[in-house]
Order: sequence, then C-alpha cells, then structure tokens
Amino acid sequence: YILIFTLSTGLSLAAEKTKLTFWNMPFVTQEVSPEYVKMWENDAKTELPEYEIDHFYGPGKYKDQRDKFLLQAKTGIPDVIEGLLEDTAVYVSNDIIEPLDSYFSEWDESDQFVESTLEPLRINGKLYGVPYNTNARALIYRTDILEKYNLSVPKTWDELIDTARIITEKSNKEIFGFFTCTEIGGPRAAQEFITLYYQVSNKNNPFEVTTVEGERAVKVVATADQLEKVLDFYGKLFEGNFPACDPNQRGTGWPVEDPGYVAGKWAMAPMGPWLWGRREESDSAKDILENKSQLTRIPYSKDGVPATYLEVKPIMMNKYAENKESAWDLIKYITSKEKMAQWLVESGGIPARKDSLELDVFEKAGIQWWMQGFANELPISVAMNPINWGPVSEANLRAVNYVIYGEKSAKDTAQWLLDSYNDLVEKNVL
Repeated sequence: YILIFTLSTGLSLAAEKTKLTFWNMPFVTQEVSPEYVKMWENDAKTELPEYEIDHFYGPGKYKDQRDKFLLQAKTGIPDVIEGLLEDTAVYVSNDIIEPLDSYFSEWDESDQFVESTLEPLRINGKLYGVPYNTNARALIYRTDILEKYNLSVPKTWDELIDTARIITEKSNKEIFGFFTCTEIGGPRAAQEFITLYYQVSNKNNPFEVTTVEGERAVKVVATADQLEKVLDFYGKLFEGNFPACDPNQRGTGWPVEDPGYVAGKWAMAPMGPWLWGRREESDSAKDILENKSQLTRIPYSKDGVPATYLEVKPIMMNKYAENKESAWDLIKYITSKEKMAQWLVESGGIPARKDSLELDVFEKAGIQWWMQGFANELPISVAMNPINWGPVSEANLRAVNYVIYGEKSAKDTAQWLLDSYNDLVEKNVL
C-alpha cells in the first residue's frame, strides 16, 4: 500500500501543471467578446500544455487593475499584466516589473516588432514590456448626423464647438454633438487632456526628463498660457443653452463615452480602435459603427498644431513572479504572430508586429478601413514620456473639473495646475 501510495503521489505531482495568472482589461470589460476569450483559453491549452492559466483576469478597469497590482505585486500575482504605456513608468518607479531585455534579445521573433512601439517602453535603457497594440487617437463622427444638418467635418477647436452645439440644438438634445471624458482618475480622460496639450505645445510633453551625471532629473516645461488654452476649451464645451457636451455627463469617463456613442447619444468623440469591439452589442451599434461612422483627425487649436496621443499597450512581467521563465512563455504566447492578430481583429487595434499586420484576418474581417483611419494619425502622434503620470493626470483632471463646474476661471486654474506640477517635481514623485 505504501508503494502504491508513493507511486500515485509521484504521478500526480508529475502531472501537476504550473499555474500562471494574467491580468488584462479587455478580457474583463468585454472590449473583446466572451467568445474570443473562450477561444483564447482553448488555444492556450494547446499551445502551452504544461501550464494552467487562471481564468480570472483581474479587476477590470485600468485604474482598478493598476491600484490592485501596486498593492499585491509582491505576492507574485499576477505573473503577467497588460496595461497602458503610462502604467509602465509607475510600475518601474515602484520596482515591481521585470526588465525583459535578456528574454527579448534571445527570442528569434524579436525582429518582427516595430521599433517605434518598443522605444516608449524603454526606461533608463531597459525594456520593461512587450508591445501588443498601438494606435493613435482620432475623432469618430456620425456621417449621417452631419449630412442631416448639412454640417462639415470640424478641423479646429472653434469649428468643433460650433458644429457640436448645432447638433445639440437641432436634435433638441436627443443627441449631443460631442463627448469628452472628464473623470478624475480615468485613463481616457488623461489621454484626451494630453492630446489637447500636445496641440498647444508644439507636440512637447509638459515635463522634460534628462539624465545629468547619472542622475535622472524632471523639469516642468509647460506654461500657464498653454494650460489656460486647454482649460478654456474644456469650459466652452459645456457652456450655453445647447452645449457641445451634455452637462449631466461631467466627471464621467470611458464607461459612458464608448457605449454612449454606439447607442447614438453623441455625434462625435475622440476615440481609439477598441470601439470596433462594441459593434456586437446590438443591431443599432453594429449599424452605427459599420455604416454611419467615419474617422478623421482630432480638431486642433488654431494657435497650435495637429497632434494626438500615441498609445502603446505593453505586456509586462511581475518582478515577483514565482517562475519568470514560465511567465516569459506566457508573454511570448500573448504576443505571438497569430494571437496578436486575432486579439486586434477582435478589438480593432494596430499590431506591434509586422508579420501580424500581414495576416489576411484583417481583410477578411472588413476592418482595414477602420485600422487605417487610426494609422493615418501615427505620424502626428506623441508618446507620453516616462514619468509617474498618476499624480499629474489627477491634477490635470481636477483642473478640468474646476473649470467645467464653474468653480474657477481657466486662467486661475491654469496657474493652480502649473503650481501643482512644480510641487510634484519638488516632492520628487515623478
């Protein structure tokens, strides 16, 4: 009996698979469909037979995912995490993600990655993530609504405000002309703010990061005048009897923006390619996205230049993962040629791999026009520099809310925001 028990125990231990955890936002929030997630899970069993991948993919929204990872990274869970470019610097400053240079350089597929998608993920010369998705923000608009009211596609901020107000008035507020995120702590709100800032700053970041004698230094280069222009624009969006944006949606974020657009609640919004994944939510959503929408450049300040936010989404490894070689196997699977293409066909993104983009799945899905609309904006896109953007973005959106709720003027708020930037630099938290 002892021999049998010993043998059976040994066999069960030999058969036991290594467990891996992977947190990501799209699998939880249905940016990709539940059917796709099931397919991904089934394929993983075939491609990674020695591993058991947990079907819990984290808390969902990026802010919640980031906050929870910061709290529990040292437990080793998750092994692998997807996120935003601006998350990477936060994780590096907290020393909770692993540099991937040694793994990536030895991978025989590393030369398939577009260099411009890797560069923003290098901090202090080290690569901290493998990109799977890139895009530049564009303006999505309802072609049928603009045609109905005989309106032209806006190119400047002033034109956008005027066009949106006309739509709000002529529809008697059944559809508001525009939507922008204004949620404090919301990632999309932060990205939409920085897009506007890039336009008034000649495509510069508000902070300059340098290394002097081996020491990293952060310096404020934003001006009160630049910030006032951005904040004044936000204020004008919510002004008037028939405002460009719905005042009842002040302080809200992407969970309102995206479903609201496909439900026909607003005619224009700054957007990324993920919205394509929502066409399956209803017949109306499918019709709006496939037949009644088009993409164009985000309107810019008449005193500025065309510019937009560059998004690069990385897959990162927990520094405290129990088995880093296993975690790397999972990262390679997630960012493989076929898996990257399948994921981005589902959500509408632009692959970070050249060979993924060459697959015919995009043509078969009929979304090449959609992807091209965002790809057109890549030449004017700007990556956020590697600082801890959390407190900066919170200050940016507090400033926006001061203005849109009429608590402070754009001029006074701009000075408050600039002072906040300088305070953050002095406290050395960036």
